[in-house]
Amino acid sequence: MKKRIKDFFTRIIKVNKRPDMILLPGQLAFFLVLATIPTITLITYGASILNLSTDFLKSFFVKAFSKDIADLLLSVSNASNAGIKLTLALLFSYYIASNGASSVIITSNQIYGLENGSWSKRRLKAIFMTFIFVLIIVFLLIIPIFGDQIVYVIQKVNMNPKVTSLIVTIFNYLKSPIMWIFLFLLIKLIYVMAPDRYIKSHNANYGAIFTTISWILTTEIYSYYINNIANYSALYGSLTGICVLMIWFYFISYFFVIGLSLNFQRENEELEKTASLINYDE
Repeated sequence: MKKRIKDFFTRIIKVNKRPDMILLPGQLAFFLVLATIPTITLITYGASILNLSTDFLKSFFVKAFSKDIADLLLSVSNASNAGIKLTLALLFSYYIASNGASSVIITSNQIYGLENGSWSKRRLKAIFMTFIFVLIIVFLLIIPIFGDQIVYVIQKVNMNPKVTSLIVTIFNYLKSPIMWIFLFLLIKLIYVMAPDRYIKSHNANYGAIFTTISWILTTEIYSYYINNIANYSALYGSLTGICVLMIWFYFISYFFVIGLSLNFQRENEELEKTASLINYDE
């Protein structure tokens, strides 16, 4: 047991010495924000199209971030902003945001000692990976981080008691270990997809488990801050919520890159053991 713990921290130290650990986490965090903000924009615009009141969304954003940030996020729901311009802006934002996933692919190839494939294949894979990243981020924001805030706002807007009770039940259900299993599977899928060669599913388990646990702990800390400590008049004023959110983005990106490198190291160690056993038998 002690040897396993020692080996684990030895791998972590080796990973942190990699040159890509300096640049990739910050770059990935930046592009994740670029992908998440258009998604929030799309949700608010969809609410306006369906003639749903934006009071609920505004109440949520005000409580989660601040009034200024809420006004900024909801400004696109105005009918004057709708149309082809908004559509093109969203598509362009998602395309630019896919640069983060593209960087993950290139870094994965560097870690595994592979040559990069064609630009078109990499871009298509990056776009698909970006949607997976966005799904994970939105899921984390809605359930463990802002879930309590959403339930609080729902209870305050005097919705139908049965509907409110159903929503609370759903949120409590999603907070169960099922959510973390779902998170693990999505992270593992990205790890298997990223390098431009076939990666056996079990070889991605080690990094995926590390990343999942790290994200759970980081998300719980951020959730506690949002629900118990957040004070938007301090530090950066109304931008405090965004700044703290960016820190959360950076840490989950940082742990994701560590998990990617851990998979490679663990796979290499297994191959070296297998080779040594074969040589010994001979």
